Amino acid sequence: MSIWRKCLLPWLALLLPVSALATPQRIVSLTPHITEMLYAIGAGSLVVATDQASDYPEIVKTLPKVANYQSLNSESLLMAKPDLVIVWGSTQTIMQQQIKALGIPLLLLRSQQLDDLPQELRLLGEKTGHTEQANLLAAQIADKFAFYRQRSQQHPRIKAFYQLWYPPLTTVANGSYIQEIMNMCGAENPFADSKAPYPQLSEEAVLAADPQVIFATQHGSDLQHWLKWPQLAAVKQKHLYLLKADWLHRLSPRVLLGIEQMCGKIDAVVKNTEITSPVN
Repeated sequence: MSIWRKCLLPWLALLLPVSALATPQRIVSLTPHITEMLYAIGAGSLVVATDQASDYPEIVKTLPKVANYQSLNSESLLMAKPDLVIVWGSTQTIMQQQIKALGIPLLLLRSQQLDDLPQELRLLGEKTGHTEQANLLAAQIADKFAFYRQRSQQHPRIKAFYQLWYPPLTTVANGSYIQEIMNMCGAENPFADSKAPYPQLSEEAVLAADPQVIFATQHGSDLQHWLKWPQLAAVKQKHLYLLKADWLHRLSPRVLLGIEQMCGKIDAVVKNTEITSPVN
């Protein structure tokens, strides 16, 4: 190597973006859905620590935990020696400031809608050196979304209420990707046009809407309280269904399982198939 090349290389390194210099080898993920995405594209071996809520796949439970939903343990983060920390959205603004102050490279994801998922899978693939696997998975997920959207155009509409949280009684509306899933499955949400994507409601509002199906994702008891109103169509017809929260509340590849589960319940109602248990 010539003396000039030896002199130029350090300066070139300063001019290149970090992603062009090296692929990160020690990644910290600070939300469950990001952790799931990294493993789904084959980059799980690079993850050295996560937030407390990350629990899938099973091996993630053995990793050090450096943060919860609200706060970051800077000492634990430094002990993990990351060369990249991946965070999500404006809810982790304070954590982002702490990470930047520590001088650790940061990647911010902003997923809000279903179509953000394949885009961010591709981005993570590019950043971690797993482009091929990430692109393949992203294409498969995008195709599935397109299939369900096309299917919904001819699907009968069933009035459904999605109980996101209780108490307080909270649902979803336009602006939430769960509302997108309801549309895909043929579920007509009477509260879709609410001003906020996750509005809080009174029980009276649900009674007035009289949904044919009620979904919840927390506990069976969250559905059982609707049994106090036997006049509700969903109660009368025993269409009270508990869905798996991790499949629907994490915008990861497993959201396809959540879509399949919700669409399956809606299809059963459309076909008037009796499901033995009112909460299953």
